[in-house]
Amino acid sequence: MPVFTRSTVVPARPDDLFRFHENPHNLRHISPPGLRILEIRATETAHPGGEFTVAVRQGPLTLRWTGCWETVEAPRLLVDTGTRCPFAFWRHHHRFEPHPDGTLLTDRVEFRLPWHLGGPPGDLVCRWLVFPRLFAARHAATRAWFAKGRS
Repeated sequence: MPVFTRSTVVPARPDDLFRFHENPHNLRHISPPGLRILEIRATETAHPGGEFTVAVRQGPLTLRWTGCWETVEAPRLLVDTGTRCPFAFWRHHHRFEPHPDGTLLTDRVEFRLPWHLGGPPGDLVCRWLVFPRLFAARHAATRAWFAKGRS
């Protein structure tokens, strides 16, 4: 199964960064330019089995995403799984490790594209073009959010 991983150091304590990421409403603060959040339905804290729904628009496309929290181990790990999403399979690990400059945030995504997009060409497009831009923007926005002293 294809896997994408990206890490960055965020100037925040692991527990603050964990709390920020467990609240899907914070996607509004870290979504990349061009991706507009239309709706978020979720609780502010994650718990195993808890569901969330997000609707986004990118260009002419509107995508709805329903996921659930698979693993919640405060303050070090969150794992969400797509239950109804554009992917045939989606599991996203958010790992938070203490670092001298704050927290090392690592996003690890295991994914499988729908059958009509899957295979090596589609997997490579996601791993080498789409996900690097998406997560670079999210990580930059997360660093900027916490650099301003927010939590």
